[in-house]
Amino acid sequence: MRIGLALSGGAARGIAHIGVLKYLEDRDLKPACIAGTSAGSIVGSLYCSGKPVQQLVKIASTMSWRDMISFSFPRKGLIDSSRLLKILKEHLGDITFADLKIPLIVNAVDLSSGEEVVIEKGPVAEAVQASCAIPGIFTPVKWKNYLLVDGGLLDNLPTRHLKDRKVDYVIAVNVGAQRPLQKEPDNFFEILIQSYDIIRRHRDMPAYECTDTIIEPELGDITFHDTSNPGILIDRGYEAARQTLEKVNFEKKPPLFSFFSRKRARS
Repeated sequence: MRIGLALSGGAARGIAHIGVLKYLEDRDLKPACIAGTSAGSIVGSLYCSGKPVQQLVKIASTMSWRDMISFSFPRKGLIDSSRLLKILKEHLGDITFADLKIPLIVNAVDLSSGEEVVIEKGPVAEAVQASCAIPGIFTPVKWKNYLLVDGGLLDNLPTRHLKDRKVDYVIAVNVGAQRPLQKEPDNFFEILIQSYDIIRRHRDMPAYECTDTIIEPELGDITFHDTSNPGILIDRGYEAARQTLEKVNFEKKPPLFSFFSRKRARS
């Protein structure tokens, strides 16, 4: 069975995507295609480049927001997104989409036209940088004739991009689908990200209709910038995937995008 995997944005909570990939590997399941937005595009690009899950775990344990932050206060954002690009290139090098072991779809939004831009060609690191450029926080990314920002602005759960990829079963992992936070935001960054997430949480409901199974790890007690406990995020992603997928028979082809086959789980 060909599995399509959609990985949502969610800042540091995107580390939970690694736990989902670990569960899939434990079941000898390999996605035939991955679509990723923002943090989901980071994890997706690393995995599609051929890096094993254990290496992704090591990368997550060494990455922090401080590595990406340089408060130089450029005119178009609080943080220069070139720092993120430097980190991405340390792990991805200059590979292009054509070099990937698994096909990857990355989305971003053009500020000029207000339209979504789907990237499947060219340098991977630059595409991921653009998909992660949270408006107002990271500076936009110039790509061809576009000025790109975070793909989550329009589509934080890019399931529909898998519809035409000849996949039999679509799994969506939404790490930004939290209900009320268990911890009150206490700084500008957390307030802005949470406000942004509230908007896209309600807007992303149509994405569920293009999905066979939805995995929603319970991450409400972890703030969007907290990378101090990657192991907890990975474990919760793994457990949510186990609870959601353990009874799914991937040997049998279900009707694609069946509304009644959707399941949700919280670890």
